[in-house]
Amino acid sequence: MKAQFKFLSGARAGQSETFRKGYIGLGRHPLSDVRFDAERDLDVSSRHAAVVRKAEGFVLQDLVSRNGTFVNGTRISGDTVLKRGDVIGFGSNGPALEFQVVESDEDTTASAEALAERVSSPRDVMPAARASAAPRATGPRQSTGVRIAAEVARQTAHLRRATKILIVLLLFVGTGFTWMQWDGRRRTNELLQLQQRADSLSAASHALTAQFQTELQGVRVALHASQDETARLRRELAGSSGDASSVARLRRELDAAERRQRALAGAVGGVDYRAISHKNQDAVAMVLVEYADGERYSGTAFAVDSQGTMVTNKHILVGEDGTKTPRRLGVIFSGSTQFWRADVIGVSTETDVGVFRVTIKGGTPRVAGLARTREGLERGDPVAILGYPLGFDLPMEAQGGQPIAEPTLTVGTVSKSLSSVVQVDAYGAPGSSGSPIFDRDGKVIAVLYGGERESNGKIIFGVPAYQVADYLKTLNLAR
Repeated sequence: MKAQFKFLSGARAGQSETFRKGYIGLGRHPLSDVRFDAERDLDVSSRHAAVVRKAEGFVLQDLVSRNGTFVNGTRISGDTVLKRGDVIGFGSNGPALEFQVVESDEDTTASAEALAERVSSPRDVMPAARASAAPRATGPRQSTGVRIAAEVARQTAHLRRATKILIVLLLFVGTGFTWMQWDGRRRTNELLQLQQRADSLSAASHALTAQFQTELQGVRVALHASQDETARLRRELAGSSGDASSVARLRRELDAAERRQRALAGAVGGVDYRAISHKNQDAVAMVLVEYADGERYSGTAFAVDSQGTMVTNKHILVGEDGTKTPRRLGVIFSGSTQFWRADVIGVSTETDVGVFRVTIKGGTPRVAGLARTREGLERGDPVAILGYPLGFDLPMEAQGGQPIAEPTLTVGTVSKSLSSVVQVDAYGAPGSSGSPIFDRDGKVIAVLYGGERESNGKIIFGVPAYQVADYLKTLNLAR
């Protein structure tokens, strides 16, 4: 039997997914089996619930979710056996799923039925031919030696044919065995080379950790993550069976790990990430928006002046399709629990840039500045990103029961700089949209707006800061 889930509401309404698994995770986390939209279905926790297949059927378990799990409108507190047609709710006002059980198809094929019919049918009995009343006329009798030679040739003909076929098969098997031996040795040598590269990468990673042990904690965490990934690759290499697909996958992952470690090694030298963070973190805020249709969204914004002018992405303010209208819009600044209401000023028609304003008595902190031109930005330059990936799902301090907004610092390098996009090798996740990307001097060089889906957040894109500055000029907000 297979479990089928149909999305009744939420960002994925109308879609359905089917699983033949013993454990099915439900939530907004990227590794969940039944995955909700991480930016829109905010009532769903990162790891909200799970469906486990047991002897009594499929059992629903709540994983200590923030808003609770409901079955047919009733909140569950323990294991609940699901029935066909049950509606699973995620929070009292959150999205819902319909649960169904799909039977596996195991019908006998038509060809198997035909074969069974032929085997069970009685065989036809053919009558023996009657002996001819008169014997056929025969030609002159051959000598005994000739007749013996002909009979021997007739009886050994099939043996000669079988011998030829056997020789061909032996040649084919021998060739195949030789090729398999050669291919096995080639793969073994390739695995040894990859293992040596992994060992070298691990040693270099430990050396970098020792060399930069007094640097910013964020860089040390990134280096430890590189070590963990290298260790995982070494374990997979040790247990690899040597098949071509596994070797190709491990080679790609090892190449990516080497690039990230080289980027970290180049990015750390001469860059004071702590100073960049201290200089700009107070101006970085979490954006919370509720659209007119009730959908909610979170992202990141930063202040470019002390009058509360905030820059973020256009898709945060008006949705991915540009048709939504914010009903409530506000921010929570770094180190605070206070929600400040905001008003939209404008959104760009050419780039993914939006501007709004927060009115706070006494003004707001602001970033160190915007890079006004493309000059000086090159491939390999170190960068730092301050933002709120995954919103409040990441650990936060609390005050009076309310979480204190604390931005996350990630580091990386510029992997490509084009006229309309800056590509960065770092990390991004839902909630990172609108994050400022800083250069080594602490100035904003780009505004993060998305990433390559297949890279799992490791390749991200940003709008160049000079395009942001040009748009601010059109709004008479240039600083």
